[in-house]
Amino acid sequence: MKPVRLNVKYDKNASFPAGGTFPDFMVSVLSEDDNIIKNINPARISMNMWEGQGSGTRIPIDVTTFSCSKVKDDKEEGFSYFRDKVIPERVGTYSIQFTFAMDKTNVLSSDQIVVEVVPNDPVRLLPDSLPATPAVSNVRTVTSRTLVKDLHLHDEYNNRTGFDLVGRIIAKIKSPSEDDTEIPQFQGKVSAVEFPFDRGSAEIVSNLVLAENSPGRDSTEYILVFEPDLPALRKPLEPYRLSFMFYNDYKKQQQMATLTRERDQLSQSIGVYRNWFDTTNQLVAEMRCQVKEAETRETHLKNELRKQQIELPQTNTLQYVDSLIKQKMLDQEGVMKQPRRTCTLPNYPKGNQDVLGKIAHLAQIEDNEAAKVISWHLASDMDCVVTLTTEAARSIFDETQGRQQVLPLDSIYKKTLPDWNRPLPHLRNGKICFKPVGNPIFARDLLTFPDNVEHCQTVFGMLLGDTIIIDNLDAANHYRKEVVKITHCPTLLTREGDRIRSNGKFGGLQNKAPPMDKLRGMVFGAPMPKLYSTFSGQIDLLQQYRAAVVKLDSVNKDLDLHLRSLNTPEMQKKKQELAEQEKNLMLIEQKLGMTPSDKVTESLLQSIMLDASDTPIPPKRMRRETVKKLYR
Repeated sequence: MKPVRLNVKYDKNASFPAGGTFPDFMVSVLSEDDNIIKNINPARISMNMWEGQGSGTRIPIDVTTFSCSKVKDDKEEGFSYFRDKVIPERVGTYSIQFTFAMDKTNVLSSDQIVVEVVPNDPVRLLPDSLPATPAVSNVRTVTSRTLVKDLHLHDEYNNRTGFDLVGRIIAKIKSPSEDDTEIPQFQGKVSAVEFPFDRGSAEIVSNLVLAENSPGRDSTEYILVFEPDLPALRKPLEPYRLSFMFYNDYKKQQQMATLTRERDQLSQSIGVYRNWFDTTNQLVAEMRCQVKEAETRETHLKNELRKQQIELPQTNTLQYVDSLIKQKMLDQEGVMKQPRRTCTLPNYPKGNQDVLGKIAHLAQIEDNEAAKVISWHLASDMDCVVTLTTEAARSIFDETQGRQQVLPLDSIYKKTLPDWNRPLPHLRNGKICFKPVGNPIFARDLLTFPDNVEHCQTVFGMLLGDTIIIDNLDAANHYRKEVVKITHCPTLLTREGDRIRSNGKFGGLQNKAPPMDKLRGMVFGAPMPKLYSTFSGQIDLLQQYRAAVVKLDSVNKDLDLHLRSLNTPEMQKKKQELAEQEKNLMLIEQKLGMTPSDKVTESLLQSIMLDASDTPIPPKRMRRETVKKLYR
């Protein structure tokens, strides 16, 4: 049952488009014999992702961590699911690694999965760098009529998608006012200019110039729209829009050009402030989400401990939990050291993975009387070595010159094996045919298998069949007499050591089990007492609770520290500087005759949020990677 490695299943043929979702990951913890360990707490398994390709198994510090998804109806036992995880928006190489926290200090890591994030479908056009807001006039000087020059347009995020797209970009001039009919025109008195779009970008190398004496209202804001025309694209691409100011007077245009430069500088500075405040806001919201999650986790574990009759004090909780864990470990060690029945028959060396071992070592039985009579009943088979293949059995046979019994599983006709879930013979079609005495039970139901459960069920299903254990010989005779009235009766073993064969024969030394000490150690061992498993579960729960308390304390401290940092004089100064810059920007835009920019409107609304006493918590699926990078 020792965890040795993680196995990760996912669609290896899937592509990873930027901003999309990863395929589902199914993670299981495997033991030394490559069996899935099924009682794993999914909260201990995490998905870690970072940019670049890592070396070895060490995880970098700057990682994005995802927790396990909620269980759905289709959950397979032993698997933890990671569903709907967001792919990064930047193309490039990323590494993914899953980890399993075995305890407070030991972590088991999976192999690193390297994925290539490729550009997604094109979304909208953006320039390489945002140009300054043009201020133009319709005078003779060409430079005063130039709107843009050396403009390179591509898809947002600079992911350079759409390399296979060919088409054109149509530049048009529009007015914010729909009823405005006096629209400026380009050189040549045309209302539209086309540029080729090739390999994911359009390069406007030649200057885009207004016509001399172009129509247009003086001191009016217009919008230069670059509309893509790409026939091969399924979804239309959003155009790029650039606002500009139009003047009929050269001197006024020169004066206003200075104001537009000031406006652009203020817009850029406000954008930096807003990004900083937005990131701070998001970080606070994320911290509050973490606190809420930690509180939920702590409450859940406390309730689970109450179900185990473990009450925790309100004060000095960690010290109490530490001492309780220590005491439970001592109690568990005491249970483990208690004497219990063991099989002294030497097992066969497991150098070959196709060798399961001797039959005496494959099963355990808790009840002493049942263990004695079943061990005696299978006495001739206890020393037999079970293998998966005939080749492995033949190899053992040759090594021991034929002295060792062997049983290859690939030679068993499985269709004649009993149904492990079949009811006792006195139960037919869900009805009780007669009332039995002596507590009958299938012998196979008293067996527990430490390993290889499926293979062991095959072995003991063949060896024991439908053999039944019952209290004593009188009860066995009564049971057989009633069963044969309705169906065949299997072999009956009594807890007192008697046997009634399936043909009805009983009595004599051949059908009476000797005392336990006469079996010379060829007896099924006893499993670890249930109290041992109880202590294991309690210790694990206490350790999880301790980690949850430490986590809750940590995130509360982080949130408190960050909230206090928001009320420092430096923070108040930044808010004041932002408010002044926004006020200046509005004044400049009024002088320019421009409509208030979306950024200013959004900034004013968000300023109200910043000054509020409580920050609304956004949905849990926040872009944590973006938040962390912006905050740094």
